[in-house]
Amino acid sequence: MDYRVTIFLRQSWNDPRLAYNDTNQDIVLDVSNLDKIWVPDIFFVNEKSASFHIATKDNKLLRLSPNGDILYSMRLSLTLSCAMTLHKFPMDIQQCVIQMES
Repeated sequence: MDYRVTIFLRQSWNDPRLAYNDTNQDIVLDVSNLDKIWVPDIFFVNEKSASFHIATKDNKLLRLSPNGDILYSMRLSLTLSCAMTLHKFPMDIQQCVIQMES
């Protein structure tokens, strides 16, 4: 069986090379800078299809903190597969998971 979800995938990590002392405030970066920094390579194991939301503009956020912490958030719609166990049907309970790896 397939199921469809829309999620905000938020990833955070620290890159000390990006630390700064000029201000004590976070900086919101343009997402075009994503190709200039290291980003975790996350994928969905049970994905059948996926799409980014780009209505009016990309639904992505890239924020940098003074200590080098990075927050990367994006909105995704996913179609995922779910193995069904029906041997107790109609009294069964199904659990479908989102399997992520890097």
